[in-house]
Amino acid sequence: MNIEDVNLEKPNRTSEFEILRKEAYNYLIEQQKIIEDTYGIHQYEDWFYDQGTGILTFSNTDTKDKIIEIQYEEVGSISTISKTWLWSWANPHIEPKVKTEIEIVKNYGNENNLESLAKSKWFADEYDAWEMTAISAYLMKAKGAYRFPLENTLSFVIYKEIIQP
Repeated sequence: MNIEDVNLEKPNRTSEFEILRKEAYNYLIEQQKIIEDTYGIHQYEDWFYDQGTGILTFSNTDTKDKIIEIQYEEVGSISTISKTWLWSWANPHIEPKVKTEIEIVKNYGNENNLESLAKSKWFADEYDAWEMTAISAYLMKAKGAYRFPLENTLSFVIYKEIIQP
C-alpha cells in the first residue's frame, strides 16, 4: 500500500492509550532531567545529525573540543506543510541505520490495538509528535529525546546511548 493512500484521520484515543501516554511522559521527563543534569545538553549551541552513522552531536561554536555524541533512533516527523505525523519505520527517506528498533513500537501498537502506534501516517501536531516520542522512549527504555527542525519537517529522535567525549 502506498503511504499516500492511507486514511490520514487522527487515530482514536483509548483509555489504554491515555494510561500509556501518562506513564511514558513521566518516564521521559525523568530521563530528560538525568541527561540535562549529567551532560547539560541544553547548554550546547549547535547540533548535527548523521543518519549514516546514527550519531547526533552537540557542540559549542567557540569550544569545539566540548562535544557530546549520542547514538540515536529516529522516531518520526511532523510535516509543517501537510500537518501529518509519519513514523520513521514507514519513511523510505530515513536511513535504516537510525530505525533499527522502532518497529518495537509499531508491534506494541498492533498487539495492544493502539492505532496511533501502528498507523504509519496521520494528521497531527507537535504535541502528538511528542506523545509518540515519549511512548517510544518509554517502550524502548531510551535515555532521552530531542526534536530538531529540518526543511518543512520537525524530526523527533530518542537517545539510545550516550557516547562519552
